[in-house]
Amino acid sequence: MQALSHNGAILEFEPGAVIFRAGDRGDCMFGVLEGRVRLTWGDGSQAEILSAGQCFGQGALVQPERRRHGTATALEPTRLVLMQRQGMLFALDQLPVFGLQLLESTERRLQTLRALVA
Repeated sequence: MQALSHNGAILEFEPGAVIFRAGDRGDCMFGVLEGRVRLTWGDGSQAEILSAGQCFGQGALVQPERRRHGTATALEPTRLVLMQRQGMLFALDQLPVFGLQLLESTERRLQTLRALVA
């Protein structure tokens, strides 16, 4: 994730700051450099906590005009790297291990979500 921070904007959020809301148009993904982010969806009772090294919002890079399904909120002082589609394509081309790490992160999140709804 640190390597990607050289190619993307670094954003800082204070605890309680909303990164995006459900229904917002999505055109970028985020990687957590420091801190923790809470993703909530539905009535807010379903949640996922992400920490350093994890990515979220990837769907916005593969589906144009995608709307966010949930709300992302910083739980503590948080630094994120913001990546647009072009930056992701560059990273996939120049850092092939990034693609594997992105798939691994997504699979871990899916396993966590499956456990939540089971």
